[in-house]
Amino acid sequence: MIEVKNLCKRFDNQAAVNNLSFRVESGQFCMLVGTSGCGKSTTLRMVNRLIEPSSGQILINDQDVISLPPEQLRRRIGYAIQGVGLFPHKTIYQNIATVPRLLGWHNRKIRDRVEELLTLFQLDVDTFSGKYPHQLSGGEQQRVGVARALAAKPELLLMDEPFGALDPLTRERLQDELLRVQKLLGITIIMVTHDLEEAVKMADVIAVMDKGEILQMDSPEALLRHPREGFVQHLVGGLDRALRLLTIQRVSEVMTPPDPTSLTPSTPTIGQLTNLRDALSLLIWEHVERLAVVNDAGDIIGQVTMADILHKGARA
Repeated sequence: MIEVKNLCKRFDNQAAVNNLSFRVESGQFCMLVGTSGCGKSTTLRMVNRLIEPSSGQILINDQDVISLPPEQLRRRIGYAIQGVGLFPHKTIYQNIATVPRLLGWHNRKIRDRVEELLTLFQLDVDTFSGKYPHQLSGGEQQRVGVARALAAKPELLLMDEPFGALDPLTRERLQDELLRVQKLLGITIIMVTHDLEEAVKMADVIAVMDKGEILQMDSPEALLRHPREGFVQHLVGGLDRALRLLTIQRVSEVMTPPDPTSLTPSTPTIGQLTNLRDALSLLIWEHVERLAVVNDAGDIIGQVTMADILHKGARA
């Protein structure tokens, strides 16, 4: 658990962060969202003391980070940034092993951890261990960057727009991969993004910032359904809100029992965890009235129609 209390940071008598307070529970994925210059990255960097706060408290599992030497604190916190920041002269193995070596881990333990993380991020150990960063694609480099941040099993992972420089397809794949890893490891993540779509897709809780303050902190659904008037309402959009709500609702939430008289072998299928926005797109693309909903084993467990999505789905 991380708790920020009355955090302030001033640069040349200007408040970059002003009296900021929020709490992120253990295992939660929190997104800091807002326009450029609103204080998102400054807040993130104060958590691991790359920037020292002017005043206030930052508690990680009830321990004030100011009480710890900065180097010791940063070895307990993973940090991943846009542009990755891998050491170009070190192999992928050596990059991931950086913090465990600083902590004095034995070679066998380091090797096991590096191989575990490469496998976790679907990077073949034999293929990637001996390569250098320049030999990898942007998406592969970003995977390695996140793996390095997780190498020492940190209590908290901080991410500053890690996917911002990637193409849309690679970005989406890495978002899905990070969500899978986060749920598997149960790690607490605070991530900065300017992309509301990314925040709605990934976060358990979203904090909307403007001018160094948090204007609203809520679950994605609560934020979209009940945005605070003014900046937050403008950020989440008007008509777009309904479409964004569809991305956080699953087919399983609106499906009805399968009807053998209306489902045929040619009826398109869709997974039960697919979001309603993708289901709506598939209905339109296939020019059909209904989709057969299947579980992980491929068994038909229900059906969903355009009417189900419109009547039971998102309503802003």
